[in-house]
Amino acid sequence: MGLSINTNTTAMAALRTLSLTQTSLSETQRQIETGLKVAEPKDNPASFTIAQAMRGDIASLEAIEEGLTFGQATVSMANAGALQISNILIDINLKVTQAFNDGLDVAVLQEEVDALVAGITSTVNTTIFNGVNLIDGVSPDLDVLTGLGGVTQTVANQDLRVATLGLAALDLTNPAASLASVQAAEGLVGDAITALGTSANSLDGQAEFTQLLTDKLKEGLGILVDADLAEASAALQALQTKEQLGIQSLSIANARPQSILQLFQ
Repeated sequence: MGLSINTNTTAMAALRTLSLTQTSLSETQRQIETGLKVAEPKDNPASFTIAQAMRGDIASLEAIEEGLTFGQATVSMANAGALQISNILIDINLKVTQAFNDGLDVAVLQEEVDALVAGITSTVNTTIFNGVNLIDGVSPDLDVLTGLGGVTQTVANQDLRVATLGLAALDLTNPAASLASVQAAEGLVGDAITALGTSANSLDGQAEFTQLLTDKLKEGLGILVDADLAEASAALQALQTKEQLGIQSLSIANARPQSILQLFQ
């Protein structure tokens, strides 16, 4: 092969090889720095587009998880209030039953029952989570976001007010009628506890499923865009060696035209 001082094809080839090596080295270093093999569209347009859609779904699921957490807390508060009312009814039942006994001061029992009934009203009025009351019978039902696309679950408001429970005018001078009213109220409160408990279980299950979906999407996203750092580290060492060899090769190729000077010595 002839030598030319105007065109050094060997140096040109060595430069191309070195440039390709340095480009690969830069990409590998970026993978190690970011932990991503697909960090921008030019890395892999199709994978990047899919990854962006997955990131959108993950963000939406995280918003759903927040809504479910709020819903769970609200229903849990309502359940606590309903359980407290149920316990108060047990005490009222006891007092009303005692009124059947001769010799007991019915007036004193009446005062105790009236205080317990007032406790039910207090419980209803204070069973509030972040402004939401699910046992007052007048507040709106709670719509909880549970799925992508705006899917919601409605938790119905339960009316546990004294008037609704039929406890507004308990008169222990008529213990039989009072006992019937208390037993009917216990049935209503039991139904409310069942409804709220069912809603709570449903929200718990949905929250668990949403967390599973989020984890699977994150896992799939990682497979799609995450770099294999062990592989990238090994490639980095190999490319650094190739770069050094390329620099030496280019240096040798650039020195070849100088050999023409020897022809004139």
